[in-house]
Amino acid sequence: MDVRAVVVSWPEDAPRGAVTRFCVEHHVSRSWFYAVLQRARDQGAVTAMAPVDRSPVRSRQAIPAEIEELAVRIRKELADTGWDHGPVTVRHKLLELGIDPPPAASTLARVFTRRGMVTAQPQKRPRSSYRRFEAAMVHQCWQLDAFAWPLKDGSLCTVFQVIDDRSRMLLATHVARGETAAGALAVIDEAIAAYQVPQMLLTDNGVAFNTDRRGTTTQLVTHLRSLGCRPITGRPYHPQTQGKNERVHGTTERWLAAQPAPDTPARLRALLDLFDTTYNHHRPHQALQMRTPARALADGPVAIPPTPPTPTAKSRWEPVRAETHKVSINGSVQRKKVHIYIGVEHRHTTATVIVNGQTLTIFDAAGTLLRSVTLEPGKTYYGKPT
Repeated sequence: MDVRAVVVSWPEDAPRGAVTRFCVEHHVSRSWFYAVLQRARDQGAVTAMAPVDRSPVRSRQAIPAEIEELAVRIRKELADTGWDHGPVTVRHKLLELGIDPPPAASTLARVFTRRGMVTAQPQKRPRSSYRRFEAAMVHQCWQLDAFAWPLKDGSLCTVFQVIDDRSRMLLATHVARGETAAGALAVIDEAIAAYQVPQMLLTDNGVAFNTDRRGTTTQLVTHLRSLGCRPITGRPYHPQTQGKNERVHGTTERWLAAQPAPDTPARLRALLDLFDTTYNHHRPHQALQMRTPARALADGPVAIPPTPPTPTAKSRWEPVRAETHKVSINGSVQRKKVHIYIGVEHRHTTATVIVNGQTLTIFDAAGTLLRSVTLEPGKTYYGKPT
């Protein structure tokens, strides 16, 4: 400021060479000296004392006000109807409306933050920290999971959803009163009837889905193996393995929360049918390069359906025989390494087991039929009948 003040008050009768000596002494250029001096003569000494503002009138990254307002309106409409409303989705909507090229997603993110429309979530892990996987072909791997949703009276329903791992297509949805084996079988059979048998089915370790890690076999697993499908599970307490299904659950729940509360399971199913149609055929998916799941499913490639296992050869004939076994304290009969539950009320009693090939029929001491089971390969515990 001291140098600028001297230039502003430079005398007109300064001796020849004084400007050059002044510029060399204070390490400024002659062009800067004369620019400041001319500005002082044209605009006044006070104005010349302030540096020239060289910032552009409008940032090159700024977008027209009308496009900014349109983007804000689109985001609010998407949020109000329960759909994803991030900057990538809003940018795609602008492109559909003919704004070409639309503002960058990063620019829209700054606009939404400046408008107070973004809630910071510093606790969330960055996307780069996750190891993402995707099946190489359509119908190579499906994912099955369920979530609870309340009806208008407060009672809960369970929503089963099956998605294709590669295309994210919602293949089938089923509403039941609880997370049961019957519901899991129903939604899988619905998806298979509409498409094909998958090569693999990924679930969590829920009792309605897959309990192989507990040493037992569920109805769903038995059914899938009979079709040639390989049931697999994620690591316990690690829901990220089923991340695609968890993600669609979140989208579904957010959309349902924006709708009138259903009063019956049938009404809930009608809402979910509407959601499935929009999700599969009209909502572009960021993980699919903004294609819809239906488009990604059609693009393939499609996996070859698995071949059901061939029936095992019949074992040699064995005569029917009767065996006597003591019922354990937990109400089970043990024959070799197989445990069959018959009820704690029979503990410490003696039961008769009739062995007919792979079928075991159990009677109490009075000759009352207690239970009959057909042994399955690899299964060592037969719990309470469902």
